[in-house]
Amino acid sequence: MAQSASAPVLARETAPPANGAGLGRITGLIGAALLVLFLAAFPHVVTSQYYIHLLTVIAIYAILILGLDIVVGYTGQVSLGHAGLFGVGAYSAAVLFLKFKLGIWAGLLAGIGVTAAFGLLLAIPALRVSGPYLAMVTLAFGTIVQIFINEMTELTNGPLGITLPPARVLDFSLVGMQAPWGAAGRKLEFYYLVCLSLIATIVVVNRVVRSPFGRAFEALRDSPIACDCMGVSVYRYKVYAFVISAALAGLAGALFAWSERYVAPNSYGFELTVLFLLAVTMGGRKSRSGPLIGAAIIVMMPNILADIELVRIMAGGIAALAVVILAVAFLRARENRFAILLPALLCIAFFPATLALQSVTDYRLTVFGLMILFVVYYLPEGIVGYLREKLPVLRPSHTGAGRDLAASGEALIRQDGRGGADPLLKVEGVVMQFGGLKALAGVDLGIRPGTIHGLIGPNGSGKSTMMNVLTGIYRPTEGAVVLAGESRLDGRTPSEIALSGVARTFQNVQLFREMTALENVLVGLHHSFQGTLFDAILGTPRRRREERTARERAMAILDFVGLGSLAQVEARNLPYGKQRLLEIGRALALDPVLLLLDEPAAGLTAPDIAELTAIIRKIRDAGITVILIEHHMDVVMGLCDRVSVLDFGHKIAEGGAREIQADPKVIEAYLGSPVADAAE
Repeated sequence: MAQSASAPVLARETAPPANGAGLGRITGLIGAALLVLFLAAFPHVVTSQYYIHLLTVIAIYAILILGLDIVVGYTGQVSLGHAGLFGVGAYSAAVLFLKFKLGIWAGLLAGIGVTAAFGLLLAIPALRVSGPYLAMVTLAFGTIVQIFINEMTELTNGPLGITLPPARVLDFSLVGMQAPWGAAGRKLEFYYLVCLSLIATIVVVNRVVRSPFGRAFEALRDSPIACDCMGVSVYRYKVYAFVISAALAGLAGALFAWSERYVAPNSYGFELTVLFLLAVTMGGRKSRSGPLIGAAIIVMMPNILADIELVRIMAGGIAALAVVILAVAFLRARENRFAILLPALLCIAFFPATLALQSVTDYRLTVFGLMILFVVYYLPEGIVGYLREKLPVLRPSHTGAGRDLAASGEALIRQDGRGGADPLLKVEGVVMQFGGLKALAGVDLGIRPGTIHGLIGPNGSGKSTMMNVLTGIYRPTEGAVVLAGESRLDGRTPSEIALSGVARTFQNVQLFREMTALENVLVGLHHSFQGTLFDAILGTPRRRREERTARERAMAILDFVGLGSLAQVEARNLPYGKQRLLEIGRALALDPVLLLLDEPAAGLTAPDIAELTAIIRKIRDAGITVILIEHHMDVVMGLCDRVSVLDFGHKIAEGGAREIQADPKVIEAYLGSPVADAAE
């Protein structure tokens, strides 16, 4: 049984840079209003159908890139299959019209649903790998889709493609009426449908990434191991992200089919995949404006490259700008002058290269590839990221609503000692073998509830291996791990073990570096959210209520570990000692019955260690059982009720702290054999 209890935490306001946050929110609202105004007014100011169509395509691509950013920007996965998903959405809409004469609305629903299903089928096997392997799998998917579309002539009309009529968005003839906006307005119905779809996509993506789902996506990108150990299944949330992204690719594909009124297999090839990745990297990840900028670039770029004279003018302008920047940097002896030398020379060299070419069209992929390399190396955060770095007013509020929060509720959940007088955790004959090496050789442990149990030993003795076994990162070769006398932990996943009440910290700090301290703790509180993805998308009262409650509880936990005033600071910007405390606070958010601390005092100063030991005592006083791995013997002797000693994977001693300190086997393990020393 667990009940709320701990030392009372004073309600207090956070102390973030409120002015910057307020300006950031105002800037975001102004940007959103300007986007809506621009989209609404554009066809009335620029009446050319060509430019209206161009903006329509930019908006359609932006929908897909907003979804791709969830996969690339938030979860850190590289997908080369979104051109294939885009094609699936387009053909879903086109085939419905070809076979059943169903119009645009049925096509949009089919594009979203069918592509989401394809995304799920792709994600289930593909997301068990990562990095270049995932890129290869998704690239293969895109190629297979293109081949199937080309070969399934009975369904897709093969290489001939499918021609669609003009989209009929609102059919007033069904009710015996004429369109109230006349013939000119009817030509803009599809344009405004695309604009509404874009705005709806921005709202949906914004709500998803600011929800527990979005925090889970970011967490699994920064540290998959820590994410799993916070009870957030890395694999499951990768699948969620991919399916959401696929659904948006399907929506974009269906809109594109009705925009172009023709679909063919060669429209969704590898070049389109390269363009989508270019848009994400160049525009800027983890933003809503980045995909809009990226979409505009990739739509306009082919048109620009088709005009060699325009390319030469642009190349000349870029070269002149590079010369000026380089000259200023060297004349003022700026520190970065040598860092910008190579990209500046490349920009300058691009101009004579264009003079030597009669056409750049045949080198489009080369240009796109060079642009990606240039952006990744010299502008890793994209255009929006660069502007945010230079103009702090453009930086978003990481935590959205509720920036000024009072800590509410109890920081800790008091544990009454599950299992009574019996050991809370029993480790029975655990063996962990890596090939011919036994890192653990038949280790037995019994951890009493409500105590601090030390686990010590020389380097390489098996302490961290035991931690990984207890938290499911390693599955033991032999033996059993039993929690509270009834729950077997061995063989379960790290996320399942975390949700059963076992939390941990890491020997090397594993924080979610690009997230604030508050957001890190909110990931630990992920288990407290009951809302679904639809609650996040719709912004239901339950979603808002859960978010508010979780934020207040997170502030209480941050106050408990002394980080309340740093709630809005990104984890990577915290001092090392504070990062250690934040990791403990995040683990406490799981409401654990058992807390595993892996060398929490490593690298800390004496004042930080004193603060740490006080916090660990308060954790123990709340009834939470602690297993402590530590090399600072004064910390072990001052905190631990009982100590187990490992050496070369064997348990060589166990008992009270003072008893262990005087044990000859322990002294020998740490200092070496007296006989061996005498022989030397």
